[in-house]
Amino acid sequence: MLKPSDTNSQVEDAPVNVEGLQYVEAKSYVMLEICLNRPLIPKRPAEEVARRVAEYIPPRPLFPKRTNGAQKAVEDFHQQVGKVANQILDEFRELFGTELLNAGGSDLPNTDADLEARRQKMIYELNSSGKYFAFKEQLKHSVVKIVREKYLKTTTFTSKDDLQAFLSELYVYLVDQMHIGLGNVLTLEDKTPVPEPLTDSAQLKHFAREAEVNENFELATKYYQERIARNKTDSSCWFDYGTFCLYINDIAKAEECFKECVAINQKHVEGLMLYGVVCAMEEKNEAAETFFEAATCVDPKNVLAWTMLGLFYHGISNEISAEMAMMEADKLNISSARKAMKPVKGIVAKNIEPPPTPEHMTVDEAKESEVGEVNNIDTKSIPSINKIPATPSMPQEKGTSQTKAKPTDRKQSIAQGKKAGSMGSRTSSKENVSSARPGSRHVRSPGTPQVPENHEIEEPRESTPVPPQSVYMMASDWLLEAKAMAFTERALAHELLSTTGGPSPQYYISLARLCLQKKDFEKAEEALEAAVQADHQNPDAWGIMGHLRYLSGDLAAAKDCYERTISFLTNPSETHSIYLRLASIYLQDGMFQEAKRTFLLACKKSPSCVSWLGVGIACYRLSELSEAEDALSEANILNNSDPEVWAFLSMVCLKTARQLEAEQAYKYALKVGLTDEDLLAEILSLQEEVGFGNPQL
Repeated sequence: MLKPSDTNSQVEDAPVNVEGLQYVEAKSYVMLEICLNRPLIPKRPAEEVARRVAEYIPPRPLFPKRTNGAQKAVEDFHQQVGKVANQILDEFRELFGTELLNAGGSDLPNTDADLEARRQKMIYELNSSGKYFAFKEQLKHSVVKIVREKYLKTTTFTSKDDLQAFLSELYVYLVDQMHIGLGNVLTLEDKTPVPEPLTDSAQLKHFAREAEVNENFELATKYYQERIARNKTDSSCWFDYGTFCLYINDIAKAEECFKECVAINQKHVEGLMLYGVVCAMEEKNEAAETFFEAATCVDPKNVLAWTMLGLFYHGISNEISAEMAMMEADKLNISSARKAMKPVKGIVAKNIEPPPTPEHMTVDEAKESEVGEVNNIDTKSIPSINKIPATPSMPQEKGTSQTKAKPTDRKQSIAQGKKAGSMGSRTSSKENVSSARPGSRHVRSPGTPQVPENHEIEEPRESTPVPPQSVYMMASDWLLEAKAMAFTERALAHELLSTTGGPSPQYYISLARLCLQKKDFEKAEEALEAAVQADHQNPDAWGIMGHLRYLSGDLAAAKDCYERTISFLTNPSETHSIYLRLASIYLQDGMFQEAKRTFLLACKKSPSCVSWLGVGIACYRLSELSEAEDALSEANILNNSDPEVWAFLSMVCLKTARQLEAEQAYKYALKVGLTDEDLLAEILSLQEEVGFGNPQL
């Protein structure tokens, strides 16, 4: 057994690796990049992932299947009867069109003899031309479908009595259906055409987001459902409605929406990711992993898809897979930043003019260039020169021959100074001057590098670009828009752990947005104060600070924050809600002119019923009744079920002495549910003042 003293002596007597200490002192290291032929953890192929997704959510067919039911057979018979009736009318016009012209536009004689003569002539023409047989064949297929689908007769009859009974029943039914089909075709009443909607899907989405910000969830639900009703096969409509259901914490309905989105389009990357988020929230980890992997297989270069996969693996403590996914996300993020830098470098290089080459320089320009280089040279960059005494083996004739150089040779050497390098020209000139001294000679040290004449300077290695955002911040921004709060917290936590120089202002802004969605105003205020301290000219930070003050009831502070936000040169990421809330504060403070101007800014950028209603209210308070009516009419076109719009239209009509329109607008305001007691009392007082407008009095 060794004693402590023996062990110390052995350690002291151990040989020291001197060469290794050099690398340790220089802090050198070696990077080994290992490339494997096969992955240690095999990745599931894209085909298997797509098959698993199809097992969870079967793909929806693009077109509905054709059903040959009884109702469909009867509808086809009605259509064929209508087509045959139109063809018979055309034949009638060809036969008796000349008689109508000769009658001078009056009706043909309608006696029994005349009617029978025209019928006989019509039947004769149809039979002789073969059109009667063509019409019968045209109706034959639809009649066969009725027999098979409605009466379920597909075999022959056993007796003639059964056949005769069936034909009698079928004849009665077909005659009745023929009259229905003719009634649909020959109706004299014109159907009122259904007008096309004035708003498209993008406007409805904007209205829904606006109602969502104003916490009018019932109206937002109406807009989202209207988008789906207009186009049920649009996956983006289902996706947007699912994000809204996540925001109001209706997880079951959100799951159905994302499921429908993926069923319609199984390559909808965002729908796949959010369905995976919902599955992870319900602890269906196997299904969630399948959908996150499917998103990376659909778009392998999507940074967000790999980041979401990594966040999911972090949540289930699968650190190896999480590290793999995050490395892939970082690699793609850096690659996209490098691609964004290349066009900028090309533009900069195009604008820089190259210096003149030595072949195009004059002697005087070369001298000035040489003098400038000598004056600006760093003494550390001059190579060392050793003084060695002359020996008999080194005669001095070489040095004297250099001093006797011709002036033309010196001019040529100066003109070629750029090609040989500035350092070489300076050292050669020093040798020429010092070689005139007897008994001494300058010799270039053997370690001094010599620049060849045709040497090309290598370009410096391209630095690794820095992406504008980390992968975690990209994920948190998208998750905030998608209202997935659980994964947003996870992304922000990883962003806080990954940053070395402290959190960025964007991190605090995202944290404040998350706290606002969770109605945690205290933490949101702390995050916004940190964001403002880090960057006091960030418009997003001041805009969200205004939202926080507005929701807290501090309207004066909210107005200051909103005014500061719109005074910056750069606009915030979302300005519509800022304009609406600032203008509403102006209305409450009686600043109607400023309110009108701010509401008009909102209308110019993204018009909506709320923005035009604000313009109408401001104009009404300013006694600009004509402009108020125009603005309220625009609001009514965008949403004809807003009670405040009808209420202010009624008051405008009351002040312009239009009794009928005032009463109609007042009735519609009550019908769509006017609940504002102050506004209702104002209408009643104005009705008493003018003496009309209330049909109940």
